Amino acid sequence: MKLRSVFKKRLIAPCFDYIREPAAIFDSGACIVETNESMARMVKIGKESMQGMRITDIEGFGPLAAGIESSIRAGLERIEQVRLADHIYNALIYPVKPDGEDRKKLFSIAFQDITQFVDLENELVRRNRLLMTINTISTAFIYSEDIGSVFGKLLEKIQLVTDLGVCWIVLKEKEGGFVLRGALGISRDFREKLESGRLDGFHEMVMVSREPFFVLEPEGLKDYPDFGAEGLAFLVAQPLAIGPDRAGVLAIGNRAPVSLGFDLAALIHLIGNHVSLIIEKVRLYEEAEYLARTDALTGLFNLRYFYDALGLETARGKRYGNRFSLTVFDIDDFKTINDTYGHQAGDEVLRDIASIMKQVSRESDVVARYGGEEFVIILASTSREEAFKQAQRVKNAIEGGSYLGGKLKISISGGVAAFPEDGGDEKKLLYSADMALYEAKAMGKKQIRMAGG
Repeated sequence: MKLRSVFKKRLIAPCFDYIREPAAIFDSGACIVETNESMARMVKIGKESMQGMRITDIEGFGPLAAGIESSIRAGLERIEQVRLADHIYNALIYPVKPDGEDRKKLFSIAFQDITQFVDLENELVRRNRLLMTINTISTAFIYSEDIGSVFGKLLEKIQLVTDLGVCWIVLKEKEGGFVLRGALGISRDFREKLESGRLDGFHEMVMVSREPFFVLEPEGLKDYPDFGAEGLAFLVAQPLAIGPDRAGVLAIGNRAPVSLGFDLAALIHLIGNHVSLIIEKVRLYEEAEYLARTDALTGLFNLRYFYDALGLETARGKRYGNRFSLTVFDIDDFKTINDTYGHQAGDEVLRDIASIMKQVSRESDVVARYGGEEFVIILASTSREEAFKQAQRVKNAIEGGSYLGGKLKISISGGVAAFPEDGGDEKKLLYSADMALYEAKAMGKKQIRMAGG
């Protein structure tokens, strides 16, 4: 039975009780004239006790006061929303015009439980927010101009969706330590701690834990002085996984206290899972890039990468006047090694020599396999004389090594050329270095020669 149709009739209490929704009649002073049983059960006050009571004095009805007053004053219908205990109600307030002799101004209020609808709406909002979070974080990978910028953009998106000021990502390396791949909102001193491995113990503890994430609030942070020194009042550290393996840690923190409620916990868990997927894609991309530029046998740069690097270094030299040098090496009598010990032994020798070359060379040098038993090194910002000395160091290290379990000693020859005096472009420079190498071979091998010298 609809409430409005009841009020069109004479207000009789027994009839009023047939209304299933909690309802009440009150006068222009907001004093209750009549209520039904549903209303009594909702507010847990007897019907008789509510007679004459101001409706706004009922516990929990305070937020309705303004709406009730407005309806009384204007004589217009209003809808308000109120929460009582664990339920949310729409309260419909409107004037009633009773028939008969009793024509004093009366008003009704009826309550409709909309809890399930509000919960559904909140769930839709929550899911929409999670979907937006996934889409927002995904753009860090999709729209990054290069793979190196992915982690910076990823952390920017995490700050955006969590509204927390501090975050960083460390990934576990094969050698056992952690490498900082990105950080936002931290001091230079704290960055140095992350880069130096000072916090590796904490990251390892988070990674091996079976918890979805590790939460530190003000009390817990006291056990970690480095976090206190950084001014953190809240920190969540979540292990990142690629398949069954733990790959690193995502840390999200704040300098102001934060209450970790269900929604934030679910959001952080979702972010961690999605970041793990992105890291897996990044690693696959990096692995593909590594394979594209690396010689499969020796692990040095391959010929394609060498030509790209040489072209870049030459263009830089032409534009800015930078000098650089090039050294080409060839293993002496390598065919004899293959013929005597077999091609597998020859491959082992190539790998050992490549390893020595990499160890002796500087970090800035581009060390590549030029083909067969030939190797090449690009030495940035290096004169021909300096490159010659470096080539001698490489030669001495290789000739001082022991190969095939001590069965074999190796000698090597090399040619050095410098930009721009020995060649103003890639072809001329390579030709000059090759000619110097051929000269070393013609003069008895086991030596380094300089172009033009």
